[in-house]
Amino acid sequence: MKKITTVLAIIFLSAMSFLANAQTQDEMFNSVFKQEKRAYFAENMHLKTEEFDKFWTIYNSFETERSKIGSERITLLKTYVEKYQTMSNEDADAFMKKWLAVDKAEDAMRIKYYGKMKKELGAKIAAHFLQLDDYIQTAIKFEILDELPFIGEFSN
Repeated sequence: MKKITTVLAIIFLSAMSFLANAQTQDEMFNSVFKQEKRAYFAENMHLKTEEFDKFWTIYNSFETERSKIGSERITLLKTYVEKYQTMSNEDADAFMKKWLAVDKAEDAMRIKYYGKMKKELGAKIAAHFLQLDDYIQTAIKFEILDELPFIGEFSN
């Protein structure tokens, strides 16, 4: 599991340099990241043959919805990178409200898909999926936070 975390972290850190670049690079990163993430789930879900199609159908819907939320988060990160040194109290407040709204939307989406997966595949598989997803998302969030300066860090 640490190997995949390292790979995901490297991919994500590479993406941070793409934030200011062309859309095609974003698309390339997204494609590679999605393939790596899918491989991670394929390796770690341990699905039975009869569960395979149901899982991947739900997973694909989950990832489609998550990509919209991810786009919002990337837009916020781009704004943050541009403005973190000069943020006023009002800017910081607006940024955090948007960031928390994205977190809330992501939490609601995860609850929704936990219910769908639980209904189709059972609570253990649904819980296992969310645990794996949490692992990936936590690693990504850690890498983001580790690379970004805090608001006002350089302005004081």
